[in-house]
Amino acid sequence: MSNRTPRARRALVRMLAACGVAAVLLYTEGQWESRSGGLMLVADRLNQPELLLGAALAALMAAAWLGDRRTAVRTATRAVTVTAAVVFVLGVVAAHKSSAAETRSREDAPAGAERALVVVHRSYGSGPQTGDHWQVLLESGDGWSARRWLLADVGGGPDDARLVDASWTGRAQVTVVTDSYRRVFNLDQDSGEPVEAR
Repeated sequence: MSNRTPRARRALVRMLAACGVAAVLLYTEGQWESRSGGLMLVADRLNQPELLLGAALAALMAAAWLGDRRTAVRTATRAVTVTAAVVFVLGVVAAHKSSAAETRSREDAPAGAERALVVVHRSYGSGPQTGDHWQVLLESGDGWSARRWLLADVGGGPDDARLVDASWTGRAQVTVVTDSYRRVFNLDQDSGEPVEAR
């Protein structure tokens, strides 16, 4: 009976460590798919740092606290995990303090081919990014194969460019106009990928 408890404890520690590593890997995949041209649903569901990295930290902390019964190792492990938890919580609090008011507009393609132009406007009242920031995105496809491309990333500082207009200017063409440039994108008919006109 006494041999069963340490074995169960080791199994629990291994399971917690595996869950922590899995959460980090899922978040990494979400980050990768958040790139321009990445899979939209995967990015939206897995690029959740507070949820997935918080869960990973909790699982790894629990594994570390339960893992080693030697006093010196346990004390050092607990000190490291508590420090990591404090740093994580402070990072989350700092991120929420500089959060922005966000609005989104969505315009479906004139051809109606499961494509949409999305403009995300964020207005930061304080913090290092004070001012307005716009992202112009193209969403193409549906379901798990839907992809999202970044067409323009405008603003971010008080002296940076401002978005004037982003709209469909043809059945498969998008034009982005700021106060300092104009860019035209033609969409590939098969993949929906935007290619900047030269």
